[in-house]
Amino acid sequence: MNWQSTLRVKTRDPTFLWRMVAVIIGVGILLGWLAERWARPALTLDIDQHDYNQWDRIRALAVDGQWWQVWWSVPRTMLADFSQPGILALALFAGCCWFVFLSQVLRVRPLFDRRLGIMLAAVALGVLSIWPTCFLILWQEIQWGLQESKELVPGLRFFILGVGLREEFSKLVCLLPLMLVLVPLRDEMTALVASACVGLGFAIEENIGYFRGSQATDTLGRFLTANPAHMALTGLIGLYVYRAFRDPRNWAPHAVAMFGVMVFAHGLYDAAIVLPGLANFSLAGMIIFALVMYQFFYELRTLRSAGRDTISLTATFLCAVSLLTAATFVYISANVGTQMAADVLMRDVIGTSMMVYLFLREMPETMVSV
Repeated sequence: MNWQSTLRVKTRDPTFLWRMVAVIIGVGILLGWLAERWARPALTLDIDQHDYNQWDRIRALAVDGQWWQVWWSVPRTMLADFSQPGILALALFAGCCWFVFLSQVLRVRPLFDRRLGIMLAAVALGVLSIWPTCFLILWQEIQWGLQESKELVPGLRFFILGVGLREEFSKLVCLLPLMLVLVPLRDEMTALVASACVGLGFAIEENIGYFRGSQATDTLGRFLTANPAHMALTGLIGLYVYRAFRDPRNWAPHAVAMFGVMVFAHGLYDAAIVLPGLANFSLAGMIIFALVMYQFFYELRTLRSAGRDTISLTATFLCAVSLLTAATFVYISANVGTQMAADVLMRDVIGTSMMVYLFLREMPETMVSV
Protein backbone atom coordinates (compact mmCIF):
# COMPACT_ATOMS: atom_id res chain seq x y z
CA MET A 1 0.00 0.00 0.00
CA ASN A 2 1.54 3.34 -1.06
CA TRP A 3 1.34 6.58 0.92
CA GLN A 4 -1.66 7.85 -1.06
CA SER A 5 -3.66 4.74 -0.31
CA THR A 6 -2.65 4.97 3.34
CA LEU A 7 -3.87 8.57 3.56
CA ARG A 8 -7.14 7.69 1.84
CA VAL A 9 -7.82 5.00 4.43
CA LYS A 10 -6.51 6.78 7.52
CA THR A 11 -8.21 10.12 6.89
CA ARG A 12 -11.57 8.38 6.63
CA ASP A 13 -11.13 6.37 9.82
CA PRO A 14 -13.11 8.01 12.70
CA THR A 15 -10.70 6.66 15.31
CA PHE A 16 -7.70 8.18 13.55
CA LEU A 17 -9.49 11.52 13.07
CA TRP A 18 -10.49 11.91 16.70
CA ARG A 19 -7.01 10.93 17.83
CA MET A 20 -5.64 13.61 15.51
CA VAL A 21 -7.98 16.18 17.07
CA ALA A 22 -7.01 15.10 20.59
CA VAL A 23 -3.28 15.30 19.83
CA ILE A 24 -3.53 18.77 18.28
CA ILE A 25 -5.61 20.12 21.17
CA GLY A 26 -3.31 18.43 23.69
CA VAL A 27 -0.21 19.98 22.15
CA GLY A 28 -1.97 23.34 22.17
CA ILE A 29 -2.75 23.03 25.89
CA LEU A 30 0.85 22.08 26.67
CA LEU A 31 2.25 24.98 24.63
CA GLY A 32 -0.25 27.33 26.25
CA TRP A 33 0.90 26.23 29.71
CA LEU A 34 4.52 26.82 28.71
CA ALA A 35 3.67 30.16 27.10
CA GLU A 36 2.03 31.42 30.29
CA ARG A 37 5.19 30.70 32.27
CA TRP A 38 7.86 31.71 29.79
CA ALA A 39 6.31 34.41 27.65
CA ARG A 40 5.31 37.82 28.84
CA PRO A 41 2.94 39.93 26.74
CA ALA A 42 5.06 42.01 24.39
CA LEU A 43 2.08 43.83 22.92
CA THR A 44 -0.52 46.25 24.17
CA LEU A 45 -3.72 44.83 22.76
CA ASP A 46 -5.99 47.75 23.59
CA ILE A 47 -6.78 50.35 20.97
CA ASP A 48 -4.58 53.37 21.65
CA GLN A 49 -5.72 56.97 21.95
CA HIS A 50 -4.46 57.75 18.45
CA ASP A 51 -7.02 55.35 16.98
CA TYR A 52 -9.83 57.05 18.88
CA ASN A 53 -8.64 60.50 17.82
CA GLN A 54 -8.44 59.42 14.19
CA TRP A 55 -11.99 58.01 14.22
CA ASP A 56 -13.26 61.13 16.02
CA ARG A 57 -11.79 63.29 13.25
CA ILE A 58 -13.56 61.21 10.62
CA ARG A 59 -16.83 61.44 12.56
CA ALA A 60 -16.44 65.22 12.71
CA LEU A 61 -16.10 65.30 8.92
CA ALA A 62 -19.27 63.23 8.64
CA VAL A 63 -21.19 65.55 10.96
CA ASP A 64 -20.13 68.45 8.71
CA GLY A 65 -21.42 66.55 5.68
CA GLN A 66 -18.00 66.16 4.09
CA TRP A 67 -18.72 62.63 2.91
CA TRP A 68 -16.11 62.59 0.17
CA GLN A 69 -13.38 63.32 2.73
CA VAL A 70 -14.88 60.69 5.02
CA TRP A 71 -14.67 58.10 2.23
CA TRP A 72 -10.98 58.72 1.58
CA SER A 73 -10.10 58.91 5.29
CA VAL A 74 -11.41 55.44 6.13
CA PRO A 75 -8.41 53.47 4.69
CA ARG A 76 -6.10 55.10 7.24
CA THR A 77 -8.07 53.53 10.07
CA MET A 78 -7.89 50.19 8.28
CA LEU A 79 -4.09 50.41 8.01
CA ALA A 80 -3.86 50.99 11.76
CA ASP A 81 -5.26 47.49 12.30
CA PHE A 82 -2.07 46.01 10.81
CA SER A 83 0.25 47.63 13.37
CA GLN A 84 0.49 44.63 15.74
CA PRO A 85 2.25 41.65 14.15
CA GLY A 86 1.08 39.06 16.69
CA ILE A 87 -2.60 39.78 16.12
CA LEU A 88 -2.04 40.06 12.37
CA ALA A 89 -0.29 36.67 12.28
CA LEU A 90 -3.10 35.02 14.25
CA ALA A 91 -5.81 36.45 11.97
CA LEU A 92 -3.89 35.45 8.84
CA PHE A 93 -3.30 31.95 10.22
CA ALA A 94 -7.04 31.56 10.73
CA GLY A 95 -7.69 32.86 7.24
CA CYS A 96 -5.17 30.44 5.73
CA CYS A 97 -6.77 27.47 7.50
CA TRP A 98 -10.21 28.28 6.14
CA PHE A 99 -8.75 29.10 2.72
CA VAL A 100 -7.10 25.67 2.53
CA PHE A 101 -10.44 24.08 3.41
CA LEU A 102 -12.27 26.03 0.69
CA SER A 103 -9.51 25.18 -1.81
CA GLN A 104 -10.03 21.49 -1.17
CA VAL A 105 -13.80 21.92 -1.44
CA LEU A 106 -13.21 23.28 -4.94
CA ARG A 107 -10.43 20.75 -5.61
CA VAL A 108 -7.97 23.45 -6.67
CA ARG A 109 -4.78 21.54 -7.36
CA PRO A 110 -2.24 23.07 -9.77
CA LEU A 111 -0.83 26.49 -9.02
CA PHE A 112 -1.84 27.70 -12.47
CA ASP A 113 -5.51 26.79 -11.88
CA ARG A 114 -7.38 30.04 -12.60
CA ARG A 115 -9.88 29.22 -9.87
CA LEU A 116 -7.09 29.78 -7.34
CA GLY A 117 -6.63 33.28 -8.75
CA ILE A 118 -10.37 33.87 -8.43
CA MET A 119 -10.31 32.75 -4.80
CA LEU A 120 -7.35 35.00 -3.93
CA ALA A 121 -9.01 37.95 -5.68
CA ALA A 122 -12.20 37.22 -3.73
CA VAL A 123 -10.34 37.30 -0.39
CA ALA A 124 -8.75 40.64 -1.36
CA LEU A 125 -12.17 42.03 -2.29
CA GLY A 126 -13.49 40.82 1.05
CA VAL A 127 -10.78 42.73 2.90
CA LEU A 128 -11.60 45.78 0.77
CA SER A 129 -15.28 45.51 1.71
CA ILE A 130 -14.40 46.78 5.20
CA TRP A 131 -13.92 50.19 3.54
CA PRO A 132 -17.58 50.76 2.55
CA THR A 133 -18.66 49.09 5.78
CA CYS A 134 -16.82 51.67 7.89
CA PHE A 135 -18.22 54.46 5.71
CA LEU A 136 -21.76 53.14 6.15
CA ILE A 137 -21.32 53.02 9.93
CA LEU A 138 -21.11 56.82 9.96
CA TRP A 139 -23.66 57.28 7.16
CA GLN A 140 -26.29 55.24 9.00
CA GLU A 141 -25.47 56.84 12.34
CA ILE A 142 -25.80 60.41 11.06
CA GLN A 143 -28.29 60.14 8.19
CA TRP A 144 -30.51 57.38 9.59
CA GLY A 145 -29.98 57.96 13.32
CA LEU A 146 -28.95 54.32 13.83
CA GLN A 147 -26.95 53.96 17.03
CA GLU A 148 -26.24 50.97 19.22
CA SER A 149 -28.74 50.56 22.03
CA LYS A 150 -29.24 48.04 24.83
CA GLU A 151 -33.02 48.42 24.57
CA LEU A 152 -34.76 45.64 22.70
CA VAL A 153 -36.50 47.36 19.75
CA PRO A 154 -33.83 50.02 19.02
CA GLY A 155 -31.17 47.35 19.50
CA LEU A 156 -32.83 45.01 17.01
CA ARG A 157 -33.15 47.87 14.54
CA PHE A 158 -29.46 48.69 14.93
CA PHE A 159 -28.23 45.14 14.47
CA ILE A 160 -30.52 44.19 11.57
CA LEU A 161 -30.75 47.45 9.58
CA GLY A 162 -27.32 48.57 10.74
CA VAL A 163 -24.80 45.77 11.24
CA GLY A 164 -26.47 43.06 9.15
CA LEU A 165 -27.50 45.27 6.23
CA ARG A 166 -24.30 47.29 5.85
CA GLU A 167 -21.95 44.33 6.17
CA GLU A 168 -23.81 42.06 3.76
CA PHE A 169 -24.40 44.94 1.35
CA SER A 170 -20.71 45.93 1.37
CA LYS A 171 -19.58 42.35 0.77
CA LEU A 172 -22.10 41.98 -2.05
CA VAL A 173 -20.95 45.21 -3.74
CA CYS A 174 -17.33 44.01 -3.66
CA LEU A 175 -18.38 40.57 -4.89
CA LEU A 176 -20.24 41.86 -7.96
CA PRO A 177 -17.08 42.51 -10.07
CA LEU A 178 -16.24 38.81 -9.77
CA MET A 179 -19.50 37.95 -11.49
CA LEU A 180 -17.88 39.13 -14.73
CA VAL A 181 -15.59 36.10 -14.39
CA LEU A 182 -17.88 33.68 -12.58
CA VAL A 183 -20.91 33.83 -14.89
CA PRO A 184 -19.00 32.77 -18.05
CA LEU A 185 -17.48 29.83 -16.11
CA ARG A 186 -20.94 28.27 -15.65
CA ASP A 187 -19.79 26.60 -12.43
CA GLU A 188 -22.03 27.00 -9.38
CA MET A 189 -19.49 25.47 -7.02
CA THR A 190 -16.86 28.02 -8.01
CA ALA A 191 -19.44 30.78 -7.52
CA LEU A 192 -20.29 29.49 -4.04
CA VAL A 193 -16.66 29.11 -2.94
CA ALA A 194 -15.53 32.43 -4.44
CA SER A 195 -18.39 34.19 -2.66
CA ALA A 196 -17.42 32.47 0.58
CA CYS A 197 -13.86 33.75 0.08
CA VAL A 198 -15.20 37.31 0.00
CA GLY A 199 -16.78 36.62 3.39
CA LEU A 200 -13.50 35.15 4.60
CA GLY A 201 -11.54 38.23 3.54
CA PHE A 202 -14.03 40.46 5.36
CA ALA A 203 -13.71 38.33 8.50
CA ILE A 204 -9.89 38.43 8.46
CA GLU A 205 -9.82 42.24 8.48
CA GLU A 206 -12.74 42.57 10.90
CA ASN A 207 -11.19 40.11 13.34
CA ILE A 208 -8.00 42.15 13.69
CA GLY A 209 -10.02 45.07 15.02
CA TYR A 210 -11.90 42.82 17.44
CA PHE A 211 -8.69 41.26 18.74
CA ARG A 212 -7.03 44.60 19.40
CA GLY A 213 -9.85 45.72 21.66
CA SER A 214 -10.65 42.49 23.50
CA GLN A 215 -7.33 41.32 24.97
CA ALA A 216 -7.73 38.40 22.53
CA THR A 217 -10.57 36.89 24.59
CA ASP A 218 -12.95 37.05 21.62
CA THR A 219 -10.56 35.36 19.23
CA LEU A 220 -11.73 31.78 19.62
CA GLY A 221 -15.32 32.71 18.91
CA ARG A 222 -14.24 34.91 16.01
CA PHE A 223 -12.20 32.09 14.48
CA LEU A 224 -14.57 29.21 14.99
CA THR A 225 -18.02 30.77 14.60
CA ALA A 226 -17.88 34.25 13.04
CA ASN A 227 -15.29 33.34 10.39
CA PRO A 228 -17.30 30.45 8.93
CA ALA A 229 -20.52 32.42 9.51
CA HIS A 230 -19.25 35.21 7.23
CA MET A 231 -18.16 32.59 4.70
CA ALA A 232 -21.59 30.97 4.76
CA LEU A 233 -23.61 34.20 4.68
CA THR A 234 -21.73 35.68 1.73
CA GLY A 235 -21.38 32.31 0.01
CA LEU A 236 -25.14 31.75 -0.03
CA ILE A 237 -25.90 35.31 -1.15
CA GLY A 238 -23.27 35.07 -3.88
CA LEU A 239 -24.56 31.72 -5.15
CA TYR A 240 -28.11 33.05 -5.53
CA VAL A 241 -26.89 36.28 -7.15
CA TYR A 242 -24.87 34.16 -9.59
CA ARG A 243 -27.99 32.16 -10.42
CA ALA A 244 -29.90 35.41 -10.89
CA PHE A 245 -27.30 36.59 -13.41
CA ARG A 246 -27.62 33.31 -15.28
CA ASP A 247 -31.44 33.21 -15.20
CA PRO A 248 -32.86 36.59 -14.10
CA ARG A 249 -36.52 35.75 -14.61
CA ASN A 250 -36.55 32.69 -12.37
CA TRP A 251 -33.78 33.46 -9.87
CA ALA A 252 -33.84 37.25 -9.31
CA PRO A 253 -36.67 37.03 -6.72
CA HIS A 254 -34.83 34.19 -4.98
CA ALA A 255 -31.63 36.25 -4.84
CA VAL A 256 -33.44 39.23 -3.31
CA ALA A 257 -35.15 36.96 -0.79
CA MET A 258 -31.87 35.22 0.12
CA PHE A 259 -30.16 38.58 0.66
CA GLY A 260 -32.98 39.70 2.95
CA VAL A 261 -32.95 36.46 4.92
CA MET A 262 -29.17 36.54 5.39
CA VAL A 263 -29.27 40.21 6.51
CA PHE A 264 -31.98 39.33 9.04
CA ALA A 265 -30.09 36.23 10.23
CA HIS A 266 -26.83 38.17 10.57
CA GLY A 267 -28.44 40.97 12.58
CA LEU A 268 -30.45 38.66 14.81
CA TYR A 269 -27.38 36.49 15.46
CA ASP A 270 -25.45 39.51 16.77
CA ALA A 271 -28.45 40.86 18.67
CA ALA A 272 -29.00 37.56 20.49
CA ILE A 273 -25.44 37.75 21.80
CA VAL A 274 -25.43 41.43 22.82
CA LEU A 275 -28.93 42.60 23.82
CA PRO A 276 -29.89 42.09 27.50
CA GLY A 277 -33.54 41.74 26.47
CA LEU A 278 -32.64 38.56 24.58
CA ALA A 279 -30.53 37.09 27.39
CA ASN A 280 -33.13 34.39 28.04
CA PHE A 281 -32.94 33.48 24.35
CA SER A 282 -29.15 33.34 24.04
CA LEU A 283 -29.40 29.96 22.31
CA ALA A 284 -31.27 31.70 19.49
CA GLY A 285 -27.95 32.97 18.20
CA MET A 286 -26.56 29.45 18.04
CA ILE A 287 -29.73 28.20 16.33
CA ILE A 288 -29.42 30.91 13.66
CA PHE A 289 -25.75 30.05 13.22
CA ALA A 290 -26.63 26.37 12.89
CA LEU A 291 -29.30 27.02 10.27
CA VAL A 292 -26.99 29.18 8.16
CA MET A 293 -24.14 26.66 8.37
CA TYR A 294 -26.54 23.80 7.60
CA GLN A 295 -27.69 25.51 4.40
CA PHE A 296 -24.09 26.29 3.42
CA PHE A 297 -22.90 22.72 3.99
CA TYR A 298 -25.99 21.42 2.15
CA GLU A 299 -25.11 23.50 -0.91
CA LEU A 300 -21.48 22.34 -0.72
CA ARG A 301 -22.52 18.70 -0.59
CA THR A 302 -25.07 19.10 -3.39
CA LEU A 303 -22.76 20.97 -5.77
CA ARG A 304 -19.48 19.16 -5.09
CA SER A 305 -18.75 16.67 -7.82
CA ALA A 306 -18.01 13.06 -6.97
CA GLY A 307 -14.35 12.33 -6.55
CA ARG A 308 -11.80 10.59 -4.42
CA ASP A 309 -9.59 13.01 -2.51
CA THR A 310 -6.31 11.66 -1.18
CA ILE A 311 -6.92 13.42 2.13
CA SER A 312 -10.58 13.47 3.08
CA LEU A 313 -12.35 16.80 3.32
CA THR A 314 -13.45 15.80 6.82
CA ALA A 315 -9.83 15.43 7.92
CA THR A 316 -8.96 18.88 6.53
CA PHE A 317 -11.94 20.44 8.27
CA LEU A 318 -11.25 18.84 11.65
CA CYS A 319 -7.55 19.65 11.39
CA ALA A 320 -8.33 23.31 10.64
CA VAL A 321 -10.74 23.65 13.57
CA SER A 322 -8.30 21.90 15.93
CA LEU A 323 -5.30 23.97 14.82
CA LEU A 324 -7.23 27.21 15.27
CA THR A 325 -8.41 26.16 18.71
CA ALA A 326 -4.88 25.18 19.77
CA ALA A 327 -3.22 28.29 18.31
CA THR A 328 -5.76 30.60 19.93
CA PHE A 329 -5.35 28.86 23.29
CA VAL A 330 -1.60 29.39 23.11
CA TYR A 331 -1.98 33.05 22.14
CA ILE A 332 -4.50 33.85 24.89
CA SER A 333 -2.44 31.92 27.46
CA ALA A 334 0.68 33.93 26.60
CA ASN A 335 -1.19 37.21 27.08
CA VAL A 336 -3.73 36.68 29.85
CA GLY A 337 -3.12 33.17 31.23
CA THR A 338 -4.36 29.63 30.73
CA GLN A 339 -7.36 30.12 33.03
CA MET A 340 -8.78 32.83 30.79
CA ALA A 341 -7.94 30.75 27.72
CA ALA A 342 -9.81 27.78 29.17
CA ASP A 343 -12.80 29.97 30.04
CA VAL A 344 -12.96 31.26 26.46
CA LEU A 345 -12.61 27.72 25.12
CA MET A 346 -15.54 26.47 27.19
CA ARG A 347 -17.68 29.51 26.39
CA ASP A 348 -17.51 28.83 22.66
CA VAL A 349 -17.57 25.04 22.76
CA ILE A 350 -21.33 24.87 21.98
CA GLY A 351 -21.10 26.83 18.75
CA THR A 352 -17.97 25.00 17.63
CA SER A 353 -19.41 21.58 18.44
CA MET A 354 -22.61 22.43 16.58
CA MET A 355 -20.65 23.45 13.49
CA VAL A 356 -18.55 20.27 13.59
CA TYR A 357 -21.67 18.12 13.99
CA LEU A 358 -23.41 19.76 11.04
CA PHE A 359 -20.34 19.31 8.87
CA LEU A 360 -19.96 15.63 9.78
CA ARG A 361 -23.65 15.11 9.08
CA GLU A 362 -23.89 16.92 5.76
CA MET A 363 -20.60 16.41 3.94
CA PRO A 364 -19.77 13.47 1.63
CA GLU A 365 -17.76 11.46 4.18
CA THR A 366 -20.82 11.30 6.44
CA MET A 367 -19.86 10.19 9.94
CA VAL A 368 -23.12 10.84 11.78
CA SER A 369 -26.61 10.08 10.55
CA VAL A 370 -28.85 11.74 13.15
